[in-house]
Amino acid sequence: MNIDHLRYFLVLSQEMHYSRAAQRLNISQSGLSHAIVTLEKELGVSLFQKSGRGIALGRFGEALLPQAQQIVALADSCLRNFQMLKDGVGTIRLQTIPLLVIPTVTRLCRQFMGENPGCDFTFSTGMSRQVCQALTEGKVDIGFCSKIYSDPQLEYAPILRRSMVAAVPLDHPLAQQSSVTLEDTLPYPHVTYSWLSGQRDPVEALFAPVRDRWRIAYEVEDANFILELVAQGFGITVLLDTPPVHRPDVKVLPLTQPVQMGDFYIVRRKPPHPLANVDRFFDFCVEQARHPAQDLPPVSLPASPAE
Repeated sequence: MNIDHLRYFLVLSQEMHYSRAAQRLNISQSGLSHAIVTLEKELGVSLFQKSGRGIALGRFGEALLPQAQQIVALADSCLRNFQMLKDGVGTIRLQTIPLLVIPTVTRLCRQFMGENPGCDFTFSTGMSRQVCQALTEGKVDIGFCSKIYSDPQLEYAPILRRSMVAAVPLDHPLAQQSSVTLEDTLPYPHVTYSWLSGQRDPVEALFAPVRDRWRIAYEVEDANFILELVAQGFGITVLLDTPPVHRPDVKVLPLTQPVQMGDFYIVRRKPPHPLANVDRFFDFCVEQARHPAQDLPPVSLPASPAE
């Protein structure tokens, strides 16, 4: 079915006059008549009927009208979307580890959308390995993770560096202190990340010198799960200091000895990307990490990500 013929039908159904409709469409009256006759032949029905000196929609024309409106609207939307894609605008498919959703990723996306009208995002979460796998498989365009995986297709850039802290139940003996050392935490059972999480690596590196005295009671993938177990008295934890760690039902204590940092990264398939806004957003996030906006927390960054 010819989309232009449906457009002509819609205009004629509004004007109910061939001459005015043809003038509005900037085509000849004979061209309009031919298009309507062709459409009627294809459908096998008459769409208009005579009404005095003019025309009116017939029964079949009234039946076609709402469907023609939907078809033309969908076609117009399709054309707009592909024009945006051709211009490098459009929807960026983003996947992030849950810890970075609040506030880092959401604020970066909000600000980028404000500076780039027409851009939008779809959001999903996963562990660092899942994020990077989705990128290599072409299922997402941009990822945020806490671990670098050796893959020649991927490019990483650091966007956030955070120090390690301890989180303990409110009624725990360590909750009376203003800070702790790694040694202070060793007498107590720990809840920590499983190896499925990219955030296990910095914790493992921290405890490596005292690995034989690190008592792991529970291992889970998600930071919120870890903190819930801590709040309910299943143990204490040491992890990177991010906003979700600061809950009213746990006490967060700076780790003063040793001081250990961990990094978070933005990752993409190596450019150029078919959607230009993907590369623009990647560069925007890297620049924001170096020179954060007023509502983004300042961070210190490593010189370059280590494999």
